[in-house]
Amino acid sequence: MGNTISNGVKKIENNKNDLPIITVIGKDAPGIVAQVSTLLWKKGINIEELNQGVIKGNFFMIMAVDLTKSSVSFEVLSRELKTLGQKIGLDISLYNQQIFTAMNRI
Repeated sequence: MGNTISNGVKKIENNKNDLPIITVIGKDAPGIVAQVSTLLWKKGINIEELNQGVIKGNFFMIMAVDLTKSSVSFEVLSRELKTLGQKIGLDISLYNQQIFTAMNRI
């Protein structure tokens, strides 16, 4: 994943096989998917893949996202997702796909 700077705005270039991963974990409540996807939409970030579910009242979601058309950096997006997670009582994290895969390999 490479970074370029254009007009002072940091852009992230993604290989389609190496999209950043967002995880969302916590107690289920209405509007979780809407709130996370709205934040992404406002930043011009496309959701390429999404899996979510609820087990015994616990919500989980994993998203692969494309940042190529967004002006927000990986670091800024990570902070904004953490802030949203704190606001709605969930753990929301952003990972490089290679790191996420290595962490979750069994």
